[in-house]
Amino acid sequence: MNFHYLPDFKSMSQKGFELVKKEIDQKPDLLFCVASGGSPSGLYAEMAKEKSVNPDFCEKLRVVKLDEWGGLEKGSTFTSEFDVQSKFVQPMGIDPGWYWTIDPFTQDPEGDCQRMEQLIQREGPVDICILGIGVNGHIALNEPGEILKSGFHVCQLAESTLNNGMIKSLKQPPTFGMTMGVGEILQSRKILLFISGSGKKEAFERLKKPEISTQFPASLLWLHANVEVIVDSSVV
Repeated sequence: MNFHYLPDFKSMSQKGFELVKKEIDQKPDLLFCVASGGSPSGLYAEMAKEKSVNPDFCEKLRVVKLDEWGGLEKGSTFTSEFDVQSKFVQPMGIDPGWYWTIDPFTQDPEGDCQRMEQLIQREGPVDICILGIGVNGHIALNEPGEILKSGFHVCQLAESTLNNGMIKSLKQPPTFGMTMGVGEILQSRKILLFISGSGKKEAFERLKKPEISTQFPASLLWLHANVEVIVDSSVV
């Protein structure tokens, strides 16, 4: 793991952009795994800014969404889809034919996960995987447990995830998740893990120790040869 300590969120986002742009310049049609949430949102803003002055930037990019909540009320804006669409897909003008996702309101979660798994096998491996970290150490929605699944799958959400302040405030909170598995994440050629906010301090302190456990899924990133951990000062 390469740890990058930046003074603020903007600097963290710019560092992430430098790393991503270098890869895209070398391989314009790479497979980019996009994550929702606040930590990587600054990266997407930097990418959109570049797109506005360089229309060819990301013109050939292939994009797959990392994970999704399930069981939300129809039309909820808490979905990963709403977040990713508003912060990345639409500002970047990603061609719908080059963006693969799960509908948060799907009637067939297992079937859609199988479809995504087949897609990854066909289009993958992922070239750049964007990640955040949960307060309990989850990556994507791979929650702590005795066993972690390798492929795209429907997952049970941990109590620590459901007790998150934003989720608790929902009228109808999610009841399950759909996520890329740890095996697929670890097959990515490059991983960028963004960590921001004082609430992630405990998870970050644990991550710094090269001790691997399925009870702290982010620790499995120590097994990968090309992980950039980008941290802002609010965490340290």
